[in-house]
Amino acid sequence: MDMKKGMEKKGLQMAVTTVIMIVLSIAVLTILLIFLNSQTGFLSRWFKTQSTQSTVDAVVTVCDNLVTTEAVYAYCCETKDVVLGNKTVLRLTCEDIADEAWALGRVRDLDCVGVTCS
Repeated sequence: MDMKKGMEKKGLQMAVTTVIMIVLSIAVLTILLIFLNSQTGFLSRWFKTQSTQSTVDAVVTVCDNLVTTEAVYAYCCETKDVVLGNKTVLRLTCEDIADEAWALGRVRDLDCVGVTCS
């Protein structure tokens, strides 16, 4: 009977040790990633690129979603960054995007008459 209790303690001790090792490993990896990013800036540049630049398809989807939700002000007044294939960056509203040759027929129209952009 006592031997069984000793085995249970040993098994529990192994489980606790495993959990502690996993937590320490995750902490070390996190610190390593933070250190590497602070030295190289790779992750920061990548996230900045992903959040500030948009492809044509992504902008078309955003504009269509604005039409679906009838977000007239955002459609007519807020500019989106559009990065074309030759790295040209355009700042256009969805209303302007709908008139561009590369988006014709892909962006639905929303009436901007009477919308005051400030």
